[in-house]
Amino acid sequence: MVIKLLKKYIFVILAVLIGVGGYFYIRAVGNEYTYVRRDFGTNVDKVTDVYVFDPESERGMVDIVSWENRDKYVEIKLRSVNPGRVFIMIKGERCQTLLIFHVHKNGVITADRFFGDCSGASAVITAILIYLIALGIYFVIKFRESMKESLYKYDNILYIGLISFDIYLIYSQICALVNKNGINGALMTSVSAAQSIVMFTAPVVFIATILVTVSNIQLIRKEGRTWRNMLGLILGVILGIGCLLPYFIWLWMFYTDVIDTHYERGFGRFFEMFLENTVSSYVFYLECILLGTIIIAVKAAKHIPAFDKDYIIIHGCQIRKDGTLTKLLQSRADRAIEFAKLQKEATGKDIIFVPSGGKGNDEIISEGEAIKRYLLENGISEDKIIKEDDSTSTEENVKLAMDKMRDNFGSDGYKAAFATTNYHVFRTGMLADKMGLKTEGIGSRTKAYFWINAFVREFIATVVKEKKTHIKVALILLAVNVISVLMLYISEGILS
Repeated sequence: MVIKLLKKYIFVILAVLIGVGGYFYIRAVGNEYTYVRRDFGTNVDKVTDVYVFDPESERGMVDIVSWENRDKYVEIKLRSVNPGRVFIMIKGERCQTLLIFHVHKNGVITADRFFGDCSGASAVITAILIYLIALGIYFVIKFRESMKESLYKYDNILYIGLISFDIYLIYSQICALVNKNGINGALMTSVSAAQSIVMFTAPVVFIATILVTVSNIQLIRKEGRTWRNMLGLILGVILGIGCLLPYFIWLWMFYTDVIDTHYERGFGRFFEMFLENTVSSYVFYLECILLGTIIIAVKAAKHIPAFDKDYIIIHGCQIRKDGTLTKLLQSRADRAIEFAKLQKEATGKDIIFVPSGGKGNDEIISEGEAIKRYLLENGISEDKIIKEDDSTSTEENVKLAMDKMRDNFGSDGYKAAFATTNYHVFRTGMLADKMGLKTEGIGSRTKAYFWINAFVREFIATVVKEKKTHIKVALILLAVNVISVLMLYISEGILS
């Protein structure tokens, strides 16, 4: 039991250990600090003196152990004495600058900000970076395991999204490590990185929105003006607004009198930072999930099932008023017939067709019956067809078809495939997987203008289906942003 819990929460435990271990490591080495200033110590401006400037520091908050000019910088070694804030002056031949240091109650010296750079900070940030890399490797391993288990697990999309998000976190910590600004710098880099990445992806989003708009115009001309036929455009607009929303927030708060964001240490500045970063984090997360959905959906649509199937389900959709198949439904049936021929040629094994779909209010016969008639017209014998014509949704298609196949096979040991349109393969497979049907799908082609909008509809449907997972992630991101910005406010606004 203990081992299982350790395995399940290993990365949570490691995060706690890095936090606790990092604190005690910094506490152990942080009472001495070497500060490097790179705009002094050059041939242009030699340092002539380094001394404690603030009269309040006469009680000895730090000792200046030594200072010396290097080739391109000046190096100052400090040792803590008493807690408090201390000002140190670097005086050069042509100019001078004032430095701020904080001596904490545990003796740790931090530069500039309350949670600024200190001895041991780089080691802790490196440990965090290694942790994030290990976390990314873990996500990759879990993704590969999930893909081997089933192509149609929503976990596959989540892992791609998490890998993408983890890459962003790794990038932010590398920047923090290079800048050497301590915990404060690591937090600030993480906060700003989300906004930077969202702005970086904005041109891609705008181009995609234009392409989707063109596609939707074609769809509306051919299929009619409905809100369903405008989903692609709606998603593109939402992402476009999301990319620009942090800038709009900044613009509004810059000019409004409701809250003051101009005071560098004021609460308003950090509240603005919180709003901008939270929006950016949510937009970037949505982009990561969309990227994962595109990758898995394309892979699912192009997948060819193994040639060992006993049954193939043909998922129904709207038929014509005269009871014949629409081109969309006909392409599904043709894809199933093509797969059956390929399997017969490859292994000699016959397959039983399961046309599935009930009768709509505006249909003269059921979709299952219409598909069966088409199969018979194309040379499929009636003994190779098991009709299901009571379902009214994809979920019922799968469930009732499973019942038909189980009754015909005599057990649950059958192997099944399903045929549907390419944009619909992943969600259908995901529903089947959740119902316990281990199956593989084949996708029939459809026109590009229809596929794009239909894919967006499937994306929204899968996101809604997994809304509990996304709500949990959204709450975690909110909590992380609250903690990060609060620490920055304490470091830069209250205690610095």
